[in-house]
Amino acid sequence: MRERAFSFGSHQGLVGVLCEPETPRLGASAALFSNVGLNHRVGPNRTWVETARRLAEAGLTSLRFDLSGFGDSEARPDTRSDLERAVLDTREAMDFLGAKCGADRFLLIANCSGVDSLHATALVDPRVVGAVAIDGYVYRNEGYAQRRPLRLIQPARWARYWRRRSAAQASLSPTGGVQEVWKRDIPTRERFASDLARLVERGTKLLFVYTSGVDTHYNYREQFHDMFGFRGETSVLFFPRADHLFSRESDRQELYAGIAAWIEREFPVPA
Repeated sequence: MRERAFSFGSHQGLVGVLCEPETPRLGASAALFSNVGLNHRVGPNRTWVETARRLAEAGLTSLRFDLSGFGDSEARPDTRSDLERAVLDTREAMDFLGAKCGADRFLLIANCSGVDSLHATALVDPRVVGAVAIDGYVYRNEGYAQRRPLRLIQPARWARYWRRRSAAQASLSPTGGVQEVWKRDIPTRERFASDLARLVERGTKLLFVYTSGVDTHYNYREQFHDMFGFRGETSVLFFPRADHLFSRESDRQELYAGIAAWIEREFPVPA
């Protein structure tokens, strides 16, 4: 495995680390990782670093990079919205990998707010052939409501509730308002279902990962398929004991193994 840092993009302001395997897989896609919230390209608890290296062991090239205005990447001198810039950054990262490594098929991997640009890019760029969305868009359903009373007797969930409440109080400004960092455009359930149908019809491979970090909206493994269907076309991993940022080493190892197994299954090496 070899890792090298590069600057790229139309304004030469994007910065990323290219992770190349010793023996690339035949016919394999290249993977892309970007920021999770305000975290830079290493990902929370170095999740993207370790995932990239695990994929390199399986022969997959990857690039973990900072979106413009985050980490080491320079801001773009324009008036685009945050999401428009993130989509442009991601497409230029694909252009860079195409020129550098000859890749023309891409796998996007994102967590939380990073799923916004993953989703928007996948919809407009057919080079995206696969996506892994961790704690992305979640919607309640009847199955969720039936299981929700069980949360009231689980001490660990109450502990998480008070931690979140304390964090929310700390984010208040002196005047009592919330200090807004950025605004996300979460698609409605109907719009997401329509987007999902478009991606499945195009043949995009999709893996959805959920943790206890979104248990206010998602609380059992089959919830995604019960809502949207596509059981044979999409995959789900559910980690009910892992937190949103995979703070425990054992949970991260399960995540790496799950993503690697999904890639082996959905993107097999050609004969």
